[in-house]
Amino acid sequence: MIIHQFLQWIKTAPAGARAEATGALARAWLHSPLSEDDRAAALSALTWLLDDPAPEVRFALADVFARRTDAPQHLILSLMRDRSEIAALVVAHSPLIPDSDLIDLAAEGDIVLQRAIARRLDLSAPVAAALAEVAPGPVCADLLDNEHAHLLVFSLSRLAERFAGEAELRNRLLARPNLPLAVRHRLLTALTEGLRDRAVVLVGSDPEETASYLEEAQEKATLVLCGQADEHGLPAFVEHLRASGQLTARLLIRAAGQGRLRLLALSLALLTAQDADTVAGVLATGREAGLRALIAGAGLPRRCHPLFVSVIQAYREAGEAFSRDATPDVVRPVLEQVATRLQAAAGRAGGEDIDDLLRMVRGFVLEAARSDARRFVEGARAAA
Repeated sequence: MIIHQFLQWIKTAPAGARAEATGALARAWLHSPLSEDDRAAALSALTWLLDDPAPEVRFALADVFARRTDAPQHLILSLMRDRSEIAALVVAHSPLIPDSDLIDLAAEGDIVLQRAIARRLDLSAPVAAALAEVAPGPVCADLLDNEHAHLLVFSLSRLAERFAGEAELRNRLLARPNLPLAVRHRLLTALTEGLRDRAVVLVGSDPEETASYLEEAQEKATLVLCGQADEHGLPAFVEHLRASGQLTARLLIRAAGQGRLRLLALSLALLTAQDADTVAGVLATGREAGLRALIAGAGLPRRCHPLFVSVIQAYREAGEAFSRDATPDVVRPVLEQVATRLQAAAGRAGGEDIDDLLRMVRGFVLEAARSDARRFVEGARAAA
């Protein structure tokens, strides 16, 4: 009887009053001890109110039921297709919306709905993946800010692929503590490319000098990531470098120049399609013929072979195992020894064929000397 009176009254009531009464009826359906008939009549009235022309009435329904696990699901599924400000309320909070509907809304909805989905608590991996695939930057920023979103490696990789050139999103991705190395590398590569204009200012307008500056910056960033990789993550990262065309002779020379012996050994194994133990055995013996065959099998440029042979032998003579990276106190004397050997080889070859390689090694020696100096000063200041 009360419901019938409500329906008669609401036909002529102003929108604001209808909205207030609708909220009261929805709360009564949830909390009041109604008889079975009254409860059914109230639910019919609430369902009828989905067609009320005043958005504030439908918003009142959404406001009451959005967070409830015991809300009538058909009301939620209807409200989630309402105008954006109403739909966003239930889309952001309702536990009753299936992932399949959320995925559809992620693909078809406007940015208001997409942002509401991105902010959901316990956002599932499939829904997060749908947003990562199609949503615009502001939505994906919300997604990355959502600590409760389940973002798989695939989704993080897709976000990096889409937004590597956008500083705000790139920084959000780089700030994630468990970001896979391959994704982090892709972002740092984009960051390096973003420095192109600044590189022109620093090194001049010569395209070759600018390209060399950027290549060096990218290689250094890559080697920093290699140093952070554990024994499980490094092989996958090396494969990423190979697949993306970045596992170059120049990178491996720089790796040797910084003592990244794990990267060097894994790269030779990957490039020669040999297992790591076989390659480790060749590196451990240090025989020149075996080393030259290994380096040639890796497809590295022939003119670099003497440098790689010299580096590997020098690290072996220093007692280094290629299953771990060399410490800074080992790297510098090894590089100085390599530079001496290359100088002698350059003299025998007329100084033309490997002169640029010798300059690279001397540059690494200088970098190592500066690093040693910085560590000395920092240690002296700490002890003072």
